[in-house]
Amino acid sequence: MERKHKKVVLHKGHLLYGLVTVVFIFILYFFVGKDSSFYFNKVRHSYLYNIFFEMQYSVNILVSAAPYIYLYLLIMIIIKRFFYFEQFLFTALISQFFSSKLTNLLKIVFGRYWTETFTHGNLSLIKNKTYGFDFFHGDLEHASFPSGHTTVIFAVMTVLWIMYPRWRPFAIFWCSIVILGLLGCNFHFPSDILAGAFIGIISAVFVIHAMQIYAKNIEGCSFQKKDE
Repeated sequence: MERKHKKVVLHKGHLLYGLVTVVFIFILYFFVGKDSSFYFNKVRHSYLYNIFFEMQYSVNILVSAAPYIYLYLLIMIIIKRFFYFEQFLFTALISQFFSSKLTNLLKIVFGRYWTETFTHGNLSLIKNKTYGFDFFHGDLEHASFPSGHTTVIFAVMTVLWIMYPRWRPFAIFWCSIVILGLLGCNFHFPSDILAGAFIGIISAVFVIHAMQIYAKNIEGCSFQKKDE
């Protein structure tokens, strides 16, 4: 017995979502970014910092696990036990990889100054009152936009959302704690996070759509969950 999940289709509605996201990014940039960063700078220097740090650090743990997941998938391919769960893991990893590369490219293009001075005396809003973009500045000192952590967690959790609908509350929970962690540590502006979330979501949708097309041509690969 097979249970199908909803087929992912790219359509004009995604363009509308993109335009709405851009509008909200502009709103956050011009009306929220500065005030929120000054507020969360106070939180950063409170006893709550360690809690928020661990919340956003969960993404680092997820990324660190990727090589071991690749190894597991390789073993499953060799022994020919590549089923729905393995398809999910593979799709999530590809989504993570694709979205991270796209985010890194956009960081170079936008070159946004950070909220705080984190490394090599980088210019920031809190220390230097520097707010904005230095376009096509490809270094870590100008890499706040979009948020890489947000991109990764949304890329992976969107795959989970689509392929395992029952786990959607968990996906919402994990994405939420990462966002709160990034804000609480003042690592990113809200517009950075919104942009990262959008990139993660569209990357996951694109990858799943591509996998569905590919699966049609591969015998035994159907993106359908089998009840065992």
